[in-house]
Amino acid sequence: MKFNLGIFLNVWSNIMYKTFSSELLWFPGRSLRDDLPLAVKYGYEGISFDIKNESSGFSPEEFSLLLEKNKLRPGNFALPVEFRKDRETFEADLELLKPCAVFAQKTGVTRCVTYIMSYSDTLDYKSNFRQHKERLTQVAGILEEHGIRFGLEFLGPPTLYTGKAFKFIHNLDGLTELLDAIGTTNTGYLLDLFHWEMAGQVFEDFKKISKKEQVVVAHLSDAPKGMGREEQPNHMRELPGATGVFKTNEFFKGLENLNYDGPVLVEPFNHYLKTLNFEDAVKAAKTALDAVWPK
Repeated sequence: MKFNLGIFLNVWSNIMYKTFSSELLWFPGRSLRDDLPLAVKYGYEGISFDIKNESSGFSPEEFSLLLEKNKLRPGNFALPVEFRKDRETFEADLELLKPCAVFAQKTGVTRCVTYIMSYSDTLDYKSNFRQHKERLTQVAGILEEHGIRFGLEFLGPPTLYTGKAFKFIHNLDGLTELLDAIGTTNTGYLLDLFHWEMAGQVFEDFKKISKKEQVVVAHLSDAPKGMGREEQPNHMRELPGATGVFKTNEFFKGLENLNYDGPVLVEPFNHYLKTLNFEDAVKAAKTALDAVWPK
């Protein structure tokens, strides 16, 4: 019997799912065709991808059929718009977003994410907030027209913004203020365990998130032992559960309390992992994800 992706997605639509991304494992520039066999081999349930590259290499029908044949759910794509620099760059990228959003809609990809840099060298908080609100409202509007949810991520480590000219959004409350200012129905959070812990968020903070639709994507990692928040670099992490520094079980419990039903990805930024061949890195990441996954 022919496998039907629509039925598959409907059956599993209320369950968070293990999702693969070579980009988040620090192996950038790979293609979906190259990644699919290993995602299937190691038992991932979803896959994320570079939408600009893949939409230029596949028709929507070819893309959907490829995922269907491999019984993989679409995960998310990173926002292909540079909104942090000059207006000309932003407006040019915004035009390129529209065909990407059409492609996503036709292929059932409903989640797009980006991060908010926690400092600026040129804009004070109010000016930076105003620019983010203006530009991301335009982005969110395009995505909303095509049924795509838009997750924003705060970056928590104090080492990112300490000593910079202007501090910006770096925790849940600050990001919530921005989401409220944008005001579209499709905006929400990319919750990353690393940034959650680095920002000093605690389990009770999940109560500030009112409904499951507000969490768009979740990322997992752990941190090295013996290093406090004030000294923890952004790009020095461990595989989920490797050290037990982070409260991974609490993070999952918070997601479960919200009935979160989206992709969960490993983002370790681990230098040792980069020294491995790609398949060994994929296997190590999946083994770590399986070990911390709620039973």
